[in-house]
Amino acid sequence: MRWRDDLAKVVEAEIIPRLMLAHRAGPPPRRLPTRHPRAEDIARLSDLMLALGDGDSMAEIRGLLDGGLSLESLLIEVLAPTARHIGRLWEEDECDFVQVTVAMARLRRIVHDLEMLCLDARPVDPASRRILLMPAPGETHTFGLTLAAHFLSEAGWDVVTSLDGPLSEALGRLRAEWFDVVGLSLSCNVYLDGLVEAVPVMRRASRNRDLGILVGGPAFLDRPDRVRCVGADAAVMDARATPDIAQSLLDLRVRAC
Repeated sequence: MRWRDDLAKVVEAEIIPRLMLAHRAGPPPRRLPTRHPRAEDIARLSDLMLALGDGDSMAEIRGLLDGGLSLESLLIEVLAPTARHIGRLWEEDECDFVQVTVAMARLRRIVHDLEMLCLDARPVDPASRRILLMPAPGETHTFGLTLAAHFLSEAGWDVVTSLDGPLSEALGRLRAEWFDVVGLSLSCNVYLDGLVEAVPVMRRASRNRDLGILVGGPAFLDRPDRVRCVGADAAVMDARATPDIAQSLLDLRVRAC
């Protein structure tokens, strides 16, 4: 089972950099931690994520921060191990797929709430470039796209997401609206063939004859050959790099003119 590893990678490689490195209005004061995470912190948060009722998980998070845990320690030493622990429970049949799915949604909400507490939103540049972000057909893991959307918005891109809709919905948008780039994510090999089929269809549907295609996700880690295989123009291995890589596609198009 790759769930545990994929979940941990999402938290460590995308969520943590987003919260720790995203632009702020001003540098916040760095508070030295007065306590360190304990095993019971992870166990308690895991129980909250898997509980039948929708408890106040942010009260737990605020309690950890108010109790002297630094934001960095919370992210690296509590959230990531919590993700691994939940994945391990699933592998050991201690919880089912529905419980893990609910836990993922709750982790996503924690990230969103932390962003609201810690980050300052930046206005969209009215002259911004447009990008459509969506999972590969059949793909259900969308954390990476959510994080990429935030980085792109901060860089002045006009970001449109289609995280839950079918491919036909995205094709309709490509026919009706202008997009400079499409970004697609893929977490495993199961849906690789579907992505291979979808990319040329999206290019044909697009109003933009020079549409750039970005791909990302665990399925492309250390596999540059798959970028060519699916017909994409470039791959993103770190959500923080998405704006620069997307911009490079536009720069290449300008130089080719």
